[in-house]
Amino acid sequence: MNRIGKLIVSLLVGLGLFFTASSTALADGDYQITDYDATAIVREGGEIFFTQRITYEFDGDFNGVYYDQNLTKVTDVSGIEVSITQNGQTTQLTESSTGENNTFTQTKTADNLKLKVYHKVSDDKLTVNYHYVLSGLITNYQDTAELNWKILGAGWDVRLHNVKVTVQLPQAPINDLQAWTHGPLTGYTDVDRKQGKVTLTLDELDTDEMLETHMLFPTSVTPINPQVSNEKAKERVQQAEAKLANEANQKRKAEEKKARIIKNIFSGLVFTLSLGFIGILVANPGNKKTKLPPLKHSYEIPKYAPEVAFAVLNQMQPNNQAFSAHLLELAGQGKLEIVEASGKENYVIKLKDKAILEDSLLRFLFKNIGNGTEFDLKTLKQVKNKRSKAKALSKKFEQWAKRVKRQADAYNYIDKKTHTWCITVMLGAFVNLGILLLLGVIFSGTIRWVCLGLGIVIILLSAKYLMTHSGYTPTGDREIYELRCFRSMLKDVGRFDLREVGDIVLWEQIMPYAVAFGLAKKVIKALKAEFSVAELETGFGIYYALYFAGSWNDSFTSSFEQSIAAANVDSSSSGSSGGFSGGSSGGGGGGTGGAF
Repeated sequence: MNRIGKLIVSLLVGLGLFFTASSTALADGDYQITDYDATAIVREGGEIFFTQRITYEFDGDFNGVYYDQNLTKVTDVSGIEVSITQNGQTTQLTESSTGENNTFTQTKTADNLKLKVYHKVSDDKLTVNYHYVLSGLITNYQDTAELNWKILGAGWDVRLHNVKVTVQLPQAPINDLQAWTHGPLTGYTDVDRKQGKVTLTLDELDTDEMLETHMLFPTSVTPINPQVSNEKAKERVQQAEAKLANEANQKRKAEEKKARIIKNIFSGLVFTLSLGFIGILVANPGNKKTKLPPLKHSYEIPKYAPEVAFAVLNQMQPNNQAFSAHLLELAGQGKLEIVEASGKENYVIKLKDKAILEDSLLRFLFKNIGNGTEFDLKTLKQVKNKRSKAKALSKKFEQWAKRVKRQADAYNYIDKKTHTWCITVMLGAFVNLGILLLLGVIFSGTIRWVCLGLGIVIILLSAKYLMTHSGYTPTGDREIYELRCFRSMLKDVGRFDLREVGDIVLWEQIMPYAVAFGLAKKVIKALKAEFSVAELETGFGIYYALYFAGSWNDSFTSSFEQSIAAANVDSSSSGSSGGFSGGSSGGGGGGTGGAF
């Protein structure tokens, strides 16, 4: 039952208690129980001095916690004390019915003890310590003493983590000490006969699971226990627990077998997939790339416009830097003019050839953002404040980028079949290596080494395939090679004499490509170091200011990017040490709890 369900039930069956605590607000958040540590000290009279330390981790605001102690087979509960530990400080709580902070209430019936702790907590850890004495759970028979105790019952609001219960008997050593635990089969029971102690450990206890201990020890351990019986019980208990232990072991074996089958099937599929992938790599499908010499410096202006060169080289739609290069190219052709305007980093783009308005993006920039014959970056940047216009601009740019990509694709440089194989090899290698890594973590021994071997083979064969195959046609390989050589020259600019490239006018033609490839700043720096201001002013003419005295590219790409980005913003069995048994031996008690 969840927390809301418990509140509804408590409202229906305990209106008085509800109104008593009405001054506190309902919990607002989540929490988990990170540790449960309990110590049960058995006395010679059979009483159990029981201390529980339950550590909560709260995420949100809470008013306190509660704990229900089942009293089935318990003849008496006494000496109730509650304290809390927070930030290293322990506070003893007083019993009160007021519901005030740092108090607790107890409600006792024949079968249950309910402890409710009032302590406001927000986003913090809190350990609640319960201490009381339980009587009646140990019975001295003629041939043995028995403790049959359900320590934790099912019905917690949340799962318990790091569960540890220690039962300390009043004598040591106890050679005839036996203990069985019922609960999740993943737990462990440590029977320390030398110390007269039994320790139960469990990583997790789910909300629908319980934890129960069943112990046998000589009656001399609890000699003054008033709970006695003239019957003999040792053989009966041992036989019953042997049966439960056998059933638990059979269940474990069945689960282990099932897990082993699943692992074998999984590993078989993985190995089949890996071997199949290796087979594909060995078969070497697709066309091998054309053998070309190492990259060299090329000073030949590409036959494509800068934005198309970007799309051909990168096999992707051009970005806003490529569009900036496109505008510079149009300016170089005299179809538009870019001049620096008043204002910080502001430029005016003036229309010179109306034929370029056939392009829908340019038409939108001049007519919808500008006045029909010009627009400036200041106005362009303000588009980000107009959602509908920003969306329209983004759509026009996307259409332009797709058109440029289609122009690049029209050269048919892509070998679609081999290109598909290259992508398949990259994805296949990634998937296979990921699964093999997972399998290597799950398994050990031979299978782990097989996974390692297959992984190495896949890495080597995949690398070889991608190095020897190209997604381009033979013609495409050569064209891409020339573009890469041209880009390599731009990357290495400053390492060679720029005057050897040719007249400075050639650099004016190269600059739009440097902008498209994102290398403009590097080229500009090298040109400034190589040529004088007078030479640059003469060579670049009216565009000297764009490249060397201003910041056109950064200003334009920033304004354009902000306007487009605005279109995408939306609102917001032996009794010795060992594992647990399933089922239950009918033990008394059983605690549950939660928070409110």
